[in-house]
Amino acid sequence: MSHPTETRRLTTRRLTTRRLSPRQRILTGISVVAILTLGLFGASSLLNSSNTASALRGHPEILRPGCTWDSSGYYVQNCKVWSESQKREVIVQIRASSGSDSGVYLLDGMRASETRSAWTTDVQAARVYDAKANTTLVMPVGGASSFYTDWDGGAGDKNTVIKQETFLTSELPAYLEREFGVARNNNAIVGLSMSGGPAVTLAERHPEQFKVVQAMSGYYQTDNPIGALGVFATQSLVSNYVSGIVNMWGAPGGTRWTDNDPSKNVGKLAENGQVLIISSGNGFLTPTELAKLAPQDQISAIALEILSAVSTVLMQLQAKQSGASVISLPNYGGHTWENWGRALGDGKGHVLETLRNNPPVTAKTTVVSASGSPDPEGPAKVTMAVKNAAAASPALDASVLAALESTDASSASSETPASSESAASSEASDSVDPSTDVSTSAPAAPESVAAESAAPAEESAAATTEPTVPQVEPSAPSVSEQPAPSTATTTTPVR
Repeated sequence: MSHPTETRRLTTRRLTTRRLSPRQRILTGISVVAILTLGLFGASSLLNSSNTASALRGHPEILRPGCTWDSSGYYVQNCKVWSESQKREVIVQIRASSGSDSGVYLLDGMRASETRSAWTTDVQAARVYDAKANTTLVMPVGGASSFYTDWDGGAGDKNTVIKQETFLTSELPAYLEREFGVARNNNAIVGLSMSGGPAVTLAERHPEQFKVVQAMSGYYQTDNPIGALGVFATQSLVSNYVSGIVNMWGAPGGTRWTDNDPSKNVGKLAENGQVLIISSGNGFLTPTELAKLAPQDQISAIALEILSAVSTVLMQLQAKQSGASVISLPNYGGHTWENWGRALGDGKGHVLETLRNNPPVTAKTTVVSASGSPDPEGPAKVTMAVKNAAAASPALDASVLAALESTDASSASSETPASSESAASSEASDSVDPSTDVSTSAPAAPESVAAESAAPAEESAAATTEPTVPQVEPSAPSVSEQPAPSTATTTTPVR
């Protein structure tokens, strides 16, 4: 049995060995504080994922919150974006950039699916704009027969609310900025068939968002009886929107029809230094198209592309006469995805060069004549030049000339000498020979893109306001691409 004194000594020795020195106590305290700080930071990051995503520019390999991977591969994500104006979620298929803040919006056609964009099924857009392109691809799903605009009334039997313009230019950009780091002022927009004209209109109406627009096989002269009839026919046959011709923009001939006619507002592209890339096929089907299409689809693919080719020629002339920067891409084939996939690749170099080199539109400019003063007779000269070109072309019939006459009349009634600061006064004053090729004043495409055959037209206008050139940000390392899906897809001609 141990003595009580010895027991106290042992207890004191044990307590002494467990006691920490002052330095150890300080280090232990610092460690505890550091662990607590890291834990709180991690918890706040998880609770506020939007803050993390706002700094997450690029990184296509990282899946964003609420998104799922698409089966097409190439790091395409399926994201649901809330549209307050339409009170519903819209699926948007997105492939993040490799580090840049630019974006390319790809609109679908007349028969757009509500589940996937045809840019991921009929054309692998993410393979065309690969990781080296270093831009975010934005492919909204749906929009069949909508013309990607804000409707005045409801659509179809369900009275569906359609506010596509609000979604594409306000709600979606906010989401892309927050989750993918896409800037609101460094974007391109691409449209085909039904969405070709609306893509140009969206660029005209929102120059601060879109620097460049590419339109393929579009229809651009809609504010006339023939154009209105075409809108009615397509909406009725495809989506059963028999009231769409009135519920979309009001009665034909109204101001909203004029506001949404891309050919009547093309001067805005010149005012704001934007670039128009335009193309159409020639209506002669390729062997591949003939093999894929049923006989009835072959007829529609030929007819629709011939109509688009006529509208495209007119739009090229109108845009060139307005002083806009126009790049005309030669193409062939019918109204098919083979045509549009080829055009997407041909226009890629021009789109990327414009996004990299052109400054964002921060203030509208006033285009003046070569003498340095606005030309009040510019609109009349533009209309007359286009009418002369149309009259000389055997491909254009009397109905097209009648549409031009109505354009001339509406322009004459709305213009006054006092409106020199308006968009109409910005039309270039020099008359251009319609037989010459379209101006290609935009930067040349890389060697992989077909070189533009037309020489740059002589500049007839100068801008009085120059926007500030943005700083160029370094690009993140490129990300290796996923393999393409092995299943082949069959294209449909009418979009």
